[in-house]
Amino acid sequence: MPTDEDVDMSASRRDFLQNSLLGGAFAPLLGSASGRRFFDSMMAAAGQGGASDAQGSHDSEKFWSSFGASIVPTPAQPGSRTRGLFSHKKPDPTAGALDRQIDFFQYDVTNKTLRFATSIEPKELMDYNGDVSASLAVNGFRMAAEDRAQFQQLQSAQLRIDVVQTKSLIQDLLDPMAWTSLASLFPDSSGNLPPMQNLSFDPGAASQKMKQVVLPGGSGQWAVNLSMAHKQSSFVSVLQTITSAVGKFAPIVGLPQIGVEALQGFSQMYGAFEQRTTFLLNSFPQLGFATQQARAAAATQQGFNLVPGDYILVPHAYTAALQPHLDSLELRQGYLVPKGSPTNTSIIDLALPLKPDITYLSATIGLKPIDPASAGPTPTPTPS
Repeated sequence: MPTDEDVDMSASRRDFLQNSLLGGAFAPLLGSASGRRFFDSMMAAAGQGGASDAQGSHDSEKFWSSFGASIVPTPAQPGSRTRGLFSHKKPDPTAGALDRQIDFFQYDVTNKTLRFATSIEPKELMDYNGDVSASLAVNGFRMAAEDRAQFQQLQSAQLRIDVVQTKSLIQDLLDPMAWTSLASLFPDSSGNLPPMQNLSFDPGAASQKMKQVVLPGGSGQWAVNLSMAHKQSSFVSVLQTITSAVGKFAPIVGLPQIGVEALQGFSQMYGAFEQRTTFLLNSFPQLGFATQQARAAAATQQGFNLVPGDYILVPHAYTAALQPHLDSLELRQGYLVPKGSPTNTSIIDLALPLKPDITYLSATIGLKPIDPASAGPTPTPTPS
């Protein structure tokens, strides 16, 4: 039976790991042998010998290795260290889960309808030739019945959000920077998926610096991944060492303003540590443009345009089922409900039995010019 001293030591170790990770104290180690030794020590602290017992549908190590390679800028020529270039390294399309890759929808408040984010026109973007401050918050998460059944078996989920600059804030002096936030979700005391009203997450809770992310030139990359790992794996054991929170998305890691090469190192370690996972939402870094000038300067058809507001992130497996209902659903308090539903009925009571039965995550993106005085008039949303 554990003694009081054992309990105190376990609590102290958990507090140390959590405070250090949330404070970004280990960011300088990422991408180094020291960083890998740190994660090995975490595994040892949890009393686990390795991750060979991990189970999952997807090769996490392969996915995160490809993810990391895709965000590191490519030098213009051998021997140079050019900063601020879009990476030419394409993610491996066979890594991750094709049917779980995210389709992004934007909720048009004016017309109260959903539309593919790829349909946002350049003229709807800010008329501003400068740096942009961005923020992101998760408002809600809904699982389809088949995904809830999987969660009941695996008993854990990990939400990871990455925002990456496409060029450095100070050319030739700084590398492009990245912000990463990781949260875990464990079942409630009865072993069930927590109530939907608890499934929001503010990345700023893991790192205050993620509340306002600077996008030099008005463009950036972002990625959202939600995965499930087996409850008996070493990976989950370590996460439970860091946090004892249940019934909500609890922040685990907040990496504020690290270089893209450090993020690459962290991603590789994260994948090696997790080994196997089952993705619910899966995305490589997606290129986004917040201003008309950033879109024009990029001279590319890749990426999509971003306007401030609410977005729905849907696994591709459910997109076909959602499409016929884009005009018949509205977004309330982070959840999709039938348009015209009673306002005196609980949002959760309306959202849970929704048809079509789909998995989705809702998020709000905030975008503001760093120098508002030099911005043009705010564009009027284009009717869908």
